[in-house]
Amino acid sequence: MKKNILINTVYVLVLLFALTSCKAKKVILPVAAVPESPAVSAEADNTRKNKLKSINESDMVFNTLAVKSKAVLSINDKSNDVNMNFRIKNNEVIWVSITALAGLEVARALITPDSVKILNRLDNVYIKKPFSYIYEFTNEQINFRTLQSILIGNTVSEFITDSTELNMESDEAKLRSILGGLTYNLRVSSQNKVVYTNLNDQIAKQELTANYSDFILVNQQQIPHTVVMDSKVKTKKFLLDLKFLKVDLDGPLELPFRVPERFLIKN
Repeated sequence: MKKNILINTVYVLVLLFALTSCKAKKVILPVAAVPESPAVSAEADNTRKNKLKSINESDMVFNTLAVKSKAVLSINDKSNDVNMNFRIKNNEVIWVSITALAGLEVARALITPDSVKILNRLDNVYIKKPFSYIYEFTNEQINFRTLQSILIGNTVSEFITDSTELNMESDEAKLRSILGGLTYNLRVSSQNKVVYTNLNDQIAKQELTANYSDFILVNQQQIPHTVVMDSKVKTKKFLLDLKFLKVDLDGPLELPFRVPERFLIKN
């Protein structure tokens, strides 16, 4: 496995979920007139609200989550196999360990709503940044809960509002919202589970798509065991294909993260 690919893995780990890219110039757009919405009957509106409520209630509910997975990471069509384990305290912390197939851990990350910390074991470097650092690279609507939701296949709650568009096609529901220049598209199965998420910032030319499949019952909850994330940023393409091997819900959780003295610290 090439070292530069592994180094890229460290950064993709944090930034892929947040529409990784080179910094885009801010563009101020004129405020467009809001078209009048067609009248909707009270019955149709209630049906729509009930469907949105059912979708929200079908999100994975947990205090802690631990996942062991195999992953294929592709950067501009160059692929490598790694093992990726992550542990989550709901809405508090995401811990991730990336290991080469030879068993060598190459990176470890600890992400909270306030900070991003990365141990790059290949170069003996420790990187510590405030969470707001990602806004140099991505839309400011992205937050910690967005990353968590995309990783596990939940809805992104900020985008599910009274103005969310809802269309039924066959046995799937399609949702669409726009918030702060970021378009959110969602497909939901007949069991109200998210099977497709798309975040698109057309101005910055950034797009992230995630597909969820192979749902398995864990603690009476349907959880995807295949997650494929595809990020396109101008001329760059990233693909992360995760196959969950083991999923534990609400068990004891350890989040080891010690910085060796020999590591160079970069803030």
